[in-house]
Amino acid sequence: MRTFFFVAVFIFTALCFQHAQAFECGKLDFGANMSDIDDGNFVFYMKKEGVSYYNYVGVCRLPVHQKASPAIAYAFVDGKYYARIIRVVGRDKNDILADMKAGLCSPITVKTDGKVSLYRCDLPNDVEFKFKYDNKTGEAKTAAYSKSLRNQIGKNIKADPANFSEK
Repeated sequence: MRTFFFVAVFIFTALCFQHAQAFECGKLDFGANMSDIDDGNFVFYMKKEGVSYYNYVGVCRLPVHQKASPAIAYAFVDGKYYARIIRVVGRDKNDILADMKAGLCSPITVKTDGKVSLYRCDLPNDVEFKFKYDNKTGEAKTAAYSKSLRNQIGKNIKADPANFSEK
């Protein structure tokens, strides 16, 4: 009886631990199937033109949390992790660019006009990072996504979360 109880507790603990460790919000594991990374903390909130958007309500700490209160969305296409979109209001553009240079990559200016500035840079593992800043409102929006996955599935969707260059 004692052995049965020990085995039952061990199995229960192992299952709980595995379940809690399924998704790491800072890991850009693009292309992963939703069924493989969903630990029960993804909350669906919208589907728009082939892209399903989710909030993640589990424990998630990213470097951006040290300087802002971000809104983070995870985009999936055909059940595959496609993009991570972060929106922040009130941070200085130069502060964000300095953080990008220090921790991610050297941003390349794609577009700058009076209202909007757009930057992009390449990260390891075929990941592209885009940063759009509204110079009038102080709203910042970033998108990180797999370039190869975008070439495979992104062409077929009208509301591509990685395509905010002209908006």
